[in-house]
Amino acid sequence: MDTDALILWVWEHDADWAARLRHSFDRHGVSCLALHHAEWGDLSARLQSGDLRAQLAIDRVWDWGGEYATHVEAVRRHIPAVLNGYDLVRKAWSRPAMHYLCLQHGLRAPHMLILPSYVAVPEVLCPDLAPLGPRFAVKGAYSGGSGVLSPATTWDEVVELRKGWPEDETTLQTWVEPKQLGGRRAWFRVFYACGASFLCWSDDLTHDQVQVTPAEEMRWGLGLLRGMAQHMAGLCGLNLFSTEIALDNRNLWHVVDYVNEPCDYRVKSGVPNGVPDEVVLAIAERIAGWAERIVKCAARSAPLSPEARSDDRPVQS
Repeated sequence: MDTDALILWVWEHDADWAARLRHSFDRHGVSCLALHHAEWGDLSARLQSGDLRAQLAIDRVWDWGGEYATHVEAVRRHIPAVLNGYDLVRKAWSRPAMHYLCLQHGLRAPHMLILPSYVAVPEVLCPDLAPLGPRFAVKGAYSGGSGVLSPATTWDEVVELRKGWPEDETTLQTWVEPKQLGGRRAWFRVFYACGASFLCWSDDLTHDQVQVTPAEEMRWGLGLLRGMAQHMAGLCGLNLFSTEIALDNRNLWHVVDYVNEPCDYRVKSGVPNGVPDEVVLAIAERIAGWAERIVKCAARSAPLSPEARSDDRPVQS
């Protein structure tokens, strides 16, 4: 079976996202096959045998690990393009790696301390917490929950929290308190999709997401968020991700959660804290446009079959 695009998904809430992608691909003339993990059988064998062929893949499964990642090598070998390369995503998952990459390239990020994993060093001496300030965020270097939930203030809290991700390092970061802009907390989630960026207010307390309007972008000078997202894209090399950026009370911008991939694309009309519907639709269109370019490029570079050659044109040996 041949298809232009292969979408792999397993999370039940990704069904709607996969359907939106299929619709956008259809509008762009890109054939698409969306496979739930329960449906694909032995995907690796199908790719290796040529029973299933595709020009590009969007993989929403492999990050689950274990049995959900057994197809990765077959995708690498047999599908020319993957929306977000596996190795690039693994690098972007590391908060310490992205933290120092941001600092090296002129992006401000909250001060960070890194502790060894609980498994490696169960008893860690308390470092000097003063540079972090009175409140700080505690997360796993790769794990540790979704987003910033509440600040820590004591070492005892850190000792307990790091047990929640025992095989992962722990990061401690200065807590960023966003300033108020027009009655909103100046905390933003910026979605980057294939060269375009989409700005959303993203309240760090309620997690409510609202698209930034053109008037707000102009009034508050929020266009710089697009430049920061483009900068992040250049650093991580991904075609699709989101990042969180906050403006503090000293008018300093901070990249506060680096690169999030995969993202939750449930729409706001379906869940209270979802992504604004218009943003999700626009992201799907950007991905479909990327897919269309991939397919057209592949068609131009593919050798002509004997049937496709003109009868009166000599065949070069």
